[in-house]
Amino acid sequence: MTNDSYMPLLSKGEFKKLALRMVEDYLSNNIALFERDEILRRSRVLEALLIDEYRKLRTPRLEQKVCEEFFAQARKFLDDLFPDDDFVVEAVASENEGDIGLPIYKIHSYPSDPTLEVIKTKWDRNDYVVPEFQRGWVWNATQASRLVESFLAGLPVPAIFVYKETRSGKEIVIDGQQRLRTIVGFMDGKLPDGSQFRLQGVSKEWDGKFYSTLKESDAAGFRGSVLRVIVVEQIDPKDVSSIYEIFARLNTGGTSLSAQEVRNASYHGPFNDMLKRLNLDPTWRKIFGKSQPDARMRDVELILRFFALATMKYEKPMKGFINQFMGHRKTNTSLHEWEELFSATVTRVNQALGDRPFHVKRGINSSVFDSVMVAFAKCPVEPKDIENRYHRLLTDTEYQKLIYVSTTDTNTVNARINIAREVLFG
Repeated sequence: MTNDSYMPLLSKGEFKKLALRMVEDYLSNNIALFERDEILRRSRVLEALLIDEYRKLRTPRLEQKVCEEFFAQARKFLDDLFPDDDFVVEAVASENEGDIGLPIYKIHSYPSDPTLEVIKTKWDRNDYVVPEFQRGWVWNATQASRLVESFLAGLPVPAIFVYKETRSGKEIVIDGQQRLRTIVGFMDGKLPDGSQFRLQGVSKEWDGKFYSTLKESDAAGFRGSVLRVIVVEQIDPKDVSSIYEIFARLNTGGTSLSAQEVRNASYHGPFNDMLKRLNLDPTWRKIFGKSQPDARMRDVELILRFFALATMKYEKPMKGFINQFMGHRKTNTSLHEWEELFSATVTRVNQALGDRPFHVKRGINSSVFDSVMVAFAKCPVEPKDIENRYHRLLTDTEYQKLIYVSTTDTNTVNARINIAREVLFG
């Protein structure tokens, strides 16, 4: 055979059509297997599948040159399909290090057995709070009807879990919002999606009934039914970290929450609301490298990380340090100082270093971000040669180690902030 016989059978356009079809087919059949933050792993799986499929079109004795050309073509296509926005935060293994061991928290839990009538009253008073990370209404009418039927028939219903805030007395729903919405919706006559709540797929004596058209004995029995509620409370009012662990460990949803998604639920309040507002700042969006807020709130976490490192003495682990910082400020209503600090810092960074300055490789590097942002916040005036200094910082051998190895260790965090200040502003 001549060398020409080993050239690819497909043109670039034909290959891209085949690849796109395979990607669409694979994703549509397997999308439930992937979390939102696993795009990189997914793309590598797809790449392997495409390569395998392409080899079937040729001969098992595929020339090395053709293989290399195919690899390059496949990677280029996948890079086009999954742009840099999807890899906006660089994956560094040490950034995922959690707490070492689990502290002994001063918390307790106890069962409560309110009637459904009491639950309805508390819901209408907004005593229950459903965190943002919880899924919206996902049950269908039959699922909701069968829960109501269980109460009418006196059958057991799984307990719900709530976290009771010490100051406000609000009960944050950790698990069980579908059941709560069903109870309230049936008594109001409407499902949460706005449609009428008529029982369906249940026993004949109740099928087609609204709450308002039940026999009075059945309606009274429903109102008087009991739902077990497991209430979790903190004993120590100074404890601001146990609530994070409660939400992270007790939430039974199907999606593993990011650290900031858990904070969004457990530390809700004025400070958290401010973080989400700051996350929309146009200059910050240019620095982060993604026009829209990140679905896993990694952008919000970076803002919080900056605030914590700029104003508190760091002690590992990073997750616990950030939790402590946010926990102590969740009810803080004096927000102007924080807003000014963030706005001034991102403006100066963007003017001095341009858009996406912390994307050292493919995504934003959290360690470069925190050290440089803190350095700018601590040093009010940047030198004229700041861009050259920044290039020198990124190529500094010691700094390179500090942004990729043991990045959340106490000595590492402090050392990289000090080097950033010295090189950029010394």
